[in-house]
This record gives sequence, structure tokens and C-alpha cells, in this order.
Amino acid sequence: MVQRRFFASSKAALKEELEREGNFVLDISRAEPVSEVLRFGAIKRPVKTKDFLTFNQEFLVLVKAGLPIVSALDAIIEKGGNADFVEILKEIRNDVAGGEALSTAFSRFRHIFSGLYVATLRAGEKSGNLASALSRHIQYLKKVEEIRKKVVTASVYPVILTMVSLFALIFLLTYVVPTFARTYFEAGTKLPALTLALVHFTTGIRENLVIIMAGVGLVIIGAFYLSRTESGALFLNKSKLKIPFFGQLYLHYYISRFARTLAMVLGGGIPLLEAVKTATGTMRNRFMREKLDEVTHMLEQGEGFSRSLSRVSVLPGLALRMIDAGENSGALEDVLLDLAEFYESDVETRLSVITSAIEPGLMIIMGLLIGFVVLAMYLPIFQMASTVV
Repeated sequence: MVQRRFFASSKAALKEELEREGNFVLDISRAEPVSEVLRFGAIKRPVKTKDFLTFNQEFLVLVKAGLPIVSALDAIIEKGGNADFVEILKEIRNDVAGGEALSTAFSRFRHIFSGLYVATLRAGEKSGNLASALSRHIQYLKKVEEIRKKVVTASVYPVILTMVSLFALIFLLTYVVPTFARTYFEAGTKLPALTLALVHFTTGIRENLVIIMAGVGLVIIGAFYLSRTESGALFLNKSKLKIPFFGQLYLHYYISRFARTLAMVLGGGIPLLEAVKTATGTMRNRFMREKLDEVTHMLEQGEGFSRSLSRVSVLPGLALRMIDAGENSGALEDVLLDLAEFYESDVETRLSVITSAIEPGLMIIMGLLIGFVVLAMYLPIFQMASTVV
């Protein structure tokens, strides 16, 4: 077998030309230039959800209109948009024009497109209904993005309130308190114990500010590097699920995401084992992903799905009973969608509770802290006033 490198417009054209010359062609693979590898290797981040959703909506419309895949991609490329994404689409278009399947062309960019999307395209190609597969994926993206936005929106106001309160407290401790203390010391005022304790506290902060900032920086850097290691990420992800109240919120969010993903993949006609592998690959919590990997190993050995989930003890009893009922009745896809809706509703409820409770809670805590500082600073003035009277 001889391996050689040629230049051609497509794989099909090259194969035809080589066979016309009397060669027996075993395989043709695309050789990527170093510049091309570097260019696409530099694109580490996935395509933005908004751009990806827009592409799929446009692609779906064109496919439904009866355009061939290459023509549909040409139309989207001509429209322009994100430069990096357009370059990737050009590569995909050339591969498809050269005889590759659409899912195979997209799978070349695994660092850009998820395995779930590739599996969806593959299912659409096998069933001969690519439009239906794209439509399901669009609905999935919209639902996942909707939940994500609700989580982000619920987090924004508490974070802003906390930051503003902290800046106000830092301003009081680093500027207002030292100013008042200097005035009192210069006047020879005898300070109450409460005021004296606060002055010593702020003095200690000011004198050791560099050390404190370095310590905080080291903790942040240490946590970052810990999260980048296998064992560290596993520990942090596992600990996240054990936080009171918030742990249940995270768990239910992951369950809803997994259930909806699995239902969508099963709906595309993909076998259960491959569907579970694909859905597990989208799980961002490493601890849960390892547990679900154990489930796939059990499935490979012939174990039932619900029984495998119960053995790894990662899902609540309610979820296990629903999945068991769906598996036994042959309606697993429908049950998974119901399960996703149930836990998404629970996540929304918990988010509203958190938002309602955190806002007044933060205001009360920061109000008490700021009130304590103000009281400690004005206490000597009140003491002097009572002495004069």
C-alpha cells in the first residue's frame, strides 16, 4: 500500500482521477496544512450559543425548502457573520462537497461542536429526516438557554448588591474609621472599648493589606489550579452538591439537563447505550459524569438502565422510580421529558426562593455591619455630649 499526497477540489474528483489512471484507491483522507491546524487549533471556545442557534434555524429553513446541504451551507456562508464560524463552515462545506457525511464533517471540530450535536446530525442522516433532527436540537437549545438565563438573571442582583455593600464597608473601614480615629486621638478623647476595638481592627487591615491581598490571591489561584486537576475538580464538583439548599439546586439542574438531553437523543432513534454516552458527555459536573460513566459500563454488561442508576446512587428516588416506570412501559423518552420539566420547574421555584430570601437577607446583614461601624464611630461623640450635659 502506497500513501501519497495530492491536491484536488474534492475527494470524489480525486478518486475518479486516480482510478482513471489505473490506481486502486483504498482510502482518501484530508491532509491539513500546518497553518490550517494552527488556525483551527487556536479556536478553543465553542461557538456562541446565539450564533449557533441562528445557524441552525437558518439551516433548518433552507433544508426544509428542499435545498441540498452544500447549497444551504453556501447560502449561510455568503450571508457572513462571525468570521471564525464562517471559516469553519467553509471547511465543513468543502468536506460535504467532497463526499463526507454532514455529521462526519462537523465531528472534525470536536473542540467546537458538542458530541450531542454530531449525534443529532447522525441520527437525522440515518432516519433520512435531517430537518426533524435539526428542529429537535433547536428546541433543545432554546430550552437549555432559557433555564441558563433564568439562573444567571436570578444571580445578578444579589451579586451586585453584595459587591456594592462590600465596597461601602471597605470604604468605611479604610477611610472613614481612620479619619475619625485620628481626630479623636488628636483631641485626646478617651475611646469606648467598642470604638477602640474597631480602630485596632482597621489599623491591622491597613498595615497588613499587602499580605491580606496576597493571601486572597493565593487562595483564588490555588482554587483555580485545583479545579484544573482531575482529583481537585472531582472534589469541588462533589462538594458543590453537598452545599445546603444550593446543592439540591445544582443537582436538580444537572438532572433536568441530563434527562432532556437523553430524551432528545433517544427521540432521534439512537440506541440507549449510545444515547446515555452522548448525554453523559454533556454533563459539566465531573462527579456526576463519573457516576454516569459507571452506568454506561453496566449497560454494556447487560444491566437495566434504571437498575444501573440506582446502583450508582446519583439520582433521587423520585427520578429513579419515574425512569423505571418509563423503561418498563417502553415510554422512556416521554418519561424523561416529564422528568426534565419537573426538575426545571423545581429549579425555577428554588431560584425564586433564593432571590426572595437573599436580597433582604443581604440588606439586613450589610445594614447591621455598616450600622455597627457608624455606631462605633459616633459613640465617643455621644459619650462627650452626655458628659457636657
